[in-house]
Amino acid sequence: MGFISCRKDDQFFEGQGKLEFSQDTVYFDTVFTKLPGTNYPRSITKRMMVRNPFKESIKFNVKIMGGNASAYRMNIDGRTGRNIPEVEILPKDSAWLFVEATLEPNNLTQPALVRDSIEFERNGQLQYVQLAAYGWDAYYFNDSLISGTTNWVLNDKPYVIVNTVFVDKGATLNIGPGIHVYSSTNSTIISSNKTINVAALNIFGTLKINGTAANPVIFEGDRLDNTFQDKAGQWRGLHIWRGSINNEIKHAIIKNATIGIQVDSLPESGTHSLIMRNTIIKNISAYGILGLTAKIYIENSVISNCGLNTFIGYLGGDYVILNSSLYTGANGRKDPHVIFNNALRDENKVVIKNYDIKYAIVNSIIWGPVETEINFDFVTTPSAVLLSHSIYKSKVSLDALGPNNKRNVDPKFIEVSKSNLKLNANSPAKDAADVSNAPNTDLDDKARDSNPDIGAYEL
Repeated sequence: MGFISCRKDDQFFEGQGKLEFSQDTVYFDTVFTKLPGTNYPRSITKRMMVRNPFKESIKFNVKIMGGNASAYRMNIDGRTGRNIPEVEILPKDSAWLFVEATLEPNNLTQPALVRDSIEFERNGQLQYVQLAAYGWDAYYFNDSLISGTTNWVLNDKPYVIVNTVFVDKGATLNIGPGIHVYSSTNSTIISSNKTINVAALNIFGTLKINGTAANPVIFEGDRLDNTFQDKAGQWRGLHIWRGSINNEIKHAIIKNATIGIQVDSLPESGTHSLIMRNTIIKNISAYGILGLTAKIYIENSVISNCGLNTFIGYLGGDYVILNSSLYTGANGRKDPHVIFNNALRDENKVVIKNYDIKYAIVNSIIWGPVETEINFDFVTTPSAVLLSHSIYKSKVSLDALGPNNKRNVDPKFIEVSKSNLKLNANSPAKDAADVSNAPNTDLDDKARDSNPDIGAYEL
């Protein structure tokens, strides 16, 4: 891709009696190719400036050389088309030109370059700006219902969820190593003539994600340009609904969603609503994991940089967090980012119902810049509690909940802003975990030694 020449928008060129442009190439990087029968996806809109360097008004004709068959569309001075005559720019003034792309499938497994150009004609004088985009074919799932056993295992092309996918009750979706899933934004369904927001992937049956350390399964939004690499809230995440059973996630990366994973209700059979191991959830606009009266086991995982909470166990449930690292920045919040609750309240905060809750946090780190980063909202006594061999941030001591904790001791993560929660060599988490509970390997499948470390990573 290095042959594409680009210049900064504020550096105009041409001149000597010609129009001046803010760039010589409009480049879109990679864009998913078109889902047949739809207008999805549309690229981002790129813009460039066309400047009149003269002391009098000028008129010129502008067209996309590929004509009506072109993958590109443009708008200049409020006029849309692929052939726009007599565009006028006042003396020493300029006009914005906007370009979009929709690329046809290319039947290839790797992105293919699609080129065109825009011609500017004035009094027989011709000038050109190049257009370039890489089109990438995908396996599309558009408002799909998965029944029976379905395997997403071919990793020659990305998988794209358009709006939403439902895994039916009794069905199983297996996702293999190296699968990269992209999701469109604003997943919705229509019910009783009402539009309801839903998750991108909705599990009523069973989800099995089987990534590896070398080839994790990745979920993110469908915007491929660099400005969206770490932008939260691009898609609606995963939702494990009531009645779903035996869900397992191993070696996954879930990023840039609104809610990473929402889990509803205790399992009707099996041992857990969700078992999650060796997984990273990051850059989430609301909740990393939201458990609603759920049974969730988390091991060797990182949840970081969430707008509201990294983890909520709400309306009771059964939760285990083992050798995991949870962190988020302030983001304007004042409340802790880890919360356990066993009460349902009305709008006046009067308790309507209470639920049993149990939790165990072992060998884990709960950290952030707020004075207290873990909170318990209980109206009845939990049936089982444990906080041990962990580092936590709290205004009040929670050491009565279990032994060998470290309160308000900076764990010394390497780079929290980039969700790198690996430990510095002088971290107080070193050699401080409970060996009897520590898994044999860490998030990266690195072996833990005989004196294992607190958190998701072993030094």
